[in-house]
Amino acid sequence: MNETSGPQFHGPISGSQIAFGNERVDQRQYLGAGLSEETCSRLIAIMQQLLPALGDLNLSAEREATLRRDADEVVQQASSRRPDEGRLRTLVSRIRNTLVAVSAGAVTGMATGVGSSSAELAHTVVSDLYRVLP
Repeated sequence: MNETSGPQFHGPISGSQIAFGNERVDQRQYLGAGLSEETCSRLIAIMQQLLPALGDLNLSAEREATLRRDADEVVQQASSRRPDEGRLRTLVSRIRNTLVAVSAGAVTGMATGVGSSSAELAHTVVSDLYRVLP
């Protein structure tokens, strides 16, 4: 018989929080009902509005590529049968942060080279994302 000093799992573990070797542990896990179909549809529509306009935002090639990957993944996650809400929130947060910087740069004297229509788009997308996924 083998003895170990840790827990043993004989099968898949999902949706669990496990602490081992701690004297005191406080853990919290949010288990919501998940994202509604309407929320996912709205996220997809916002990304479909954003993706074709990325080239107009005058981002660095690296930043644009990152934003494109994040937006594509939002579409992929939101289209899936069981979207990962935590992953979607992370992606949406990163997209908002990038677009807030675009909007702010345009407001402070067009220093970024972004035109007013691009700044308006960035602002609109940020506002829409806050409404859909606060």
